[in-house]
Amino acid sequence: MYQEFYNFKEFPFRLSPDPAFVCMTEQHREALSGLIYSVCTRPGLSVLIGEAGTGKTTILYTLLGMLERRQYVTAMCTNPTLSREEFYDFVLMKFGVNSPSTSKTRQLLALEDTLKKQRAQGRFAVLILDEAQRLPAELLEEVRLLLNLETPREKLLEIVLAGQPELADTLRRQELRQFKQRVGCMCTLRPLNPEELGEYIQHRLKQAGRSEPGLFSEAALDLIYAYSGGIPRLINTLADTALRTGFALQSESITPFMIEEAARELELTHPTRHEHAIADNDVVACLDAKLREHALAEGSAGSTEERMPLESYTSRQKSLGFFTQWVGRWK
Repeated sequence: MYQEFYNFKEFPFRLSPDPAFVCMTEQHREALSGLIYSVCTRPGLSVLIGEAGTGKTTILYTLLGMLERRQYVTAMCTNPTLSREEFYDFVLMKFGVNSPSTSKTRQLLALEDTLKKQRAQGRFAVLILDEAQRLPAELLEEVRLLLNLETPREKLLEIVLAGQPELADTLRRQELRQFKQRVGCMCTLRPLNPEELGEYIQHRLKQAGRSEPGLFSEAALDLIYAYSGGIPRLINTLADTALRTGFALQSESITPFMIEEAARELELTHPTRHEHAIADNDVVACLDAKLREHALAEGSAGSTEERMPLESYTSRQKSLGFFTQWVGRWK
């Protein structure tokens, strides 16, 4: 396994949303700090928008861990295709509500009573709904009703919706204008830029136990960006596959050739513009054979020049006073 060959304590590019591996780029710090601020000020409804694979679920699990350590009452739903009855069953179960009645009115009253008791104990309630772009109109209406659970001073339930850009399109619909007016915070995640990609990969390698830079060559990182478009999920898949290729070739570094091999295995679209673009398939096959032969002979098929981020994680974190103020108090 490449884990031992590259001196990892664990696999660095797993697809599971493990908060221990979250890389706090500037935009991720801003999104998380916005959600934390909303939980503290409790406007009622917060929204996190991002393309598939940009790290929304990882941010949500990071937030969830922070909330649970501070004794918040939390519920996270990752299945937005529930029926109304299943949705209420989930909410009542997660918030510890005992309501044998199937009447929605009685269920809402029981939920409100439970949330008031928890609030009197100093415990706030937060409901997180992931993949919210798939929420049917029926469930969006139920979410709106839950926002009516409040005292004269504050909301009893803070709700966080996270979804792909289609969620923002849904909220712009005329029939949902009242729902959108309740959004107190809108956070956005975008694909990583090339600098953030280098920071992201180095962070995950370090979390897995390898702090030495230079495992991925500069040219290899450029190719990962070209193939992935800066989407963290694609970056993980491509990097993991390239590491397996590197292990098979017993190469001490990951080179452009290995990224190309991984991309072909994953059937990713070839980037239209980079220095390795060649139209003739025969030439490609010949070049690949020579690169493979060279990799086996030398243990490296490309540049081993280190890629250093323009600004380190620590210094960038310190420069964000808002994030330090909120997240620093929550860790």
